[in-house]
Amino acid sequence: MSDRPVARGTGSTAAADAFLDALEQWAGTDRSATTPALCHALLEWLRERQAAEPTRAVVHQLAARALSVAESALSRGDAPAQVHRELAASVRAERTDLRQADASTAQTAAQLVSGDGPWIATLADSELVRQAIVVLARARRSPRVLIAESRPRLEGRDLATALAAEGVESWLVADAALPMLMQPAQAVWFGADAVTELGVLAKVGAYAAALAAREHGVPCWALATRRRFLPASTRALAIAEQPAAELWDAPPAGVRPRSVSFEMVPLALLRGVVVEDTVLGANEVGVTAADRAIPEALGGR
Repeated sequence: MSDRPVARGTGSTAAADAFLDALEQWAGTDRSATTPALCHALLEWLRERQAAEPTRAVVHQLAARALSVAESALSRGDAPAQVHRELAASVRAERTDLRQADASTAQTAAQLVSGDGPWIATLADSELVRQAIVVLARARRSPRVLIAESRPRLEGRDLATALAAEGVESWLVADAALPMLMQPAQAVWFGADAVTELGVLAKVGAYAAALAAREHGVPCWALATRRRFLPASTRALAIAEQPAAELWDAPPAGVRPRSVSFEMVPLALLRGVVVEDTVLGANEVGVTAADRAIPEALGGR
């Protein structure tokens, strides 16, 4: 079994990495003559990045942090060159913090299952779920994983491939088969892209999995970090449709493919939301989400 770091998935962790990479590049190439001009340009750039990832709460939170760094520099009277350096330093710190938060959340999730050879049911390709399963595997707990293929992008294949490299046995099944087959599972895990007081935004299929878990008596948890919490009233947070061609690139006249990749899972269907150091119940989720509001300038409310 490999001791190398777990490969990145295609969800919120990857989106956060891409955002930070792009922000670092922006800070290195911005040529604003004054700090007020820099703050204006940064705000416009941040709004564009948010619009490209409306479901990813971590992108909204990272945007809020970047804006705070720039506005603090403006209030101190820092020159643009200094603001660029402060943004770059913030990016480096955020990368470290995000890695630590992901690892801590995975460790917390791994503690929720007992015994050896547990079956874990999941879908899509959540980095947090990957890491939690690998924690079990490296502890010689021999986890086995039931993975929905997650159409239309088939992210389940990516998760199965990554886990196979870690020596983890998995079954890859059709999305519609996951509810029927999950009864032997000890847990259902899925990654949360956003957590609000009303529910969890996750890859489509998570709602059906949570309903089936309730019927089978299998505990279901969403895995997140506190950077993925937002109030439900956040205007920038949205479920956007994906390109219709993902479902059918040449449909006949009268057929309108609609690719909706995310959905809201009610908190009542979950045993809890796993974060860095604990599992939050519905009331605690509401309090945490309220505390994570972003500025109105970035679509907060």
